[in-house]
Amino acid sequence: MTYTTHPTADELFDISDDRLRERASLKWSNVDVDVLPAWVAEMDVHLAPAIIDALQNAITRHDAGYPGSAEGVTQAFSDFARDRWNWNIEPDQVSIHVDAATAAAKLMRHYAGADRSVMIMPPVYNRFYDWLDVGGVRPVEVPLTDVPNGGYFDLDGIEAGLKAGTKVILLCNPHNPLGRVFSRQELSELAELAERYDAVVLSDEIHAPLVYHGVEYSPWLTVSEAAANTGIAIHTATKSWNFAGLKCGIAIRSTTGPWPDDLDPKTSLTDSGFWGILATEAAFSQSRDWLDTVREHFEAQTGRLTQLLAEHLPEVKFHPPEASFLAWLDFGDTDLREEPSEYFLREARVALNPGTRFGAAGEGYARLNMGTSAQRLERIIKAMGKAWPPAA
Repeated sequence: MTYTTHPTADELFDISDDRLRERASLKWSNVDVDVLPAWVAEMDVHLAPAIIDALQNAITRHDAGYPGSAEGVTQAFSDFARDRWNWNIEPDQVSIHVDAATAAAKLMRHYAGADRSVMIMPPVYNRFYDWLDVGGVRPVEVPLTDVPNGGYFDLDGIEAGLKAGTKVILLCNPHNPLGRVFSRQELSELAELAERYDAVVLSDEIHAPLVYHGVEYSPWLTVSEAAANTGIAIHTATKSWNFAGLKCGIAIRSTTGPWPDDLDPKTSLTDSGFWGILATEAAFSQSRDWLDTVREHFEAQTGRLTQLLAEHLPEVKFHPPEASFLAWLDFGDTDLREEPSEYFLREARVALNPGTRFGAAGEGYARLNMGTSAQRLERIIKAMGKAWPPAA
């Protein structure tokens, strides 16, 4: 693609089905050729020019060794956090890891209490269950309340779990799959409980760069003194700039909060993906215009999806997200009596994520990926509409 100085969303997402099927990454390569994929969290988008340049320059230099320094990526992330979220981070508070999953698994393994439990709040990011397995810990589920209207913390349930001995809370904010951005007040109440019961909060904030305009996002470590005392934040650029296959996770701790002495930032840097570090630095430092265009596109996609569902699937409920490109579709009040994703794969040739992959609280739901062009989103919903209503 030949980019304009400031490419539009139509330009960035203008990729044909045939070109997308040439990709070897998961979203398009793992479905049949007649299926429209709207499942795994990959975007159908052209990479940001600065990221392409960083990777091409590394190839030109034949530069594919171990990471040599974290200084550039640490500075790029710190500058982004200051400019976008008013979050001031000192370099020694940041460490680079293979990815968010690896960092979280190590931290959960270290801080889980005698019962080896970690609290999660389903429906929640399906890979959390994998992270828990790798960390050798078990989930304690405290489902979010009022999910059809966005989803809220069950503070009584959280306190009961902490009182019973759970010592780690794995938080997802912005939330996947609901797209919910929890308020500072909600996070502050959670932090007070964590501090009261001497628990550690691992805050997965990887969708934070894609929070919509006008929505207040509060990084965990900025919420309150209690949050800073109890938390570790985990970030990446890989979701927001669409290079999940290039590994680079970022963990941030506060000067007063937890951090394992045996988790050496020098070792975790060497274990990380060199090209992922290069791409991450280019993302945070040189690809903000690209990000803003993509973010505005997803805000518009949310409006489009609302209209398309009303026209083609009016019985399906959808609470508009406040961040990112994922939609949580509620089939609970419809006549559909089977797993929604299985139904639409068979009848509409559209691939969705099963709601039950996000915990038992996801029964009757499906996750839809809006990270595509406006035209393809319309094709997806129209195909689903043609298969609706299900036969009696």
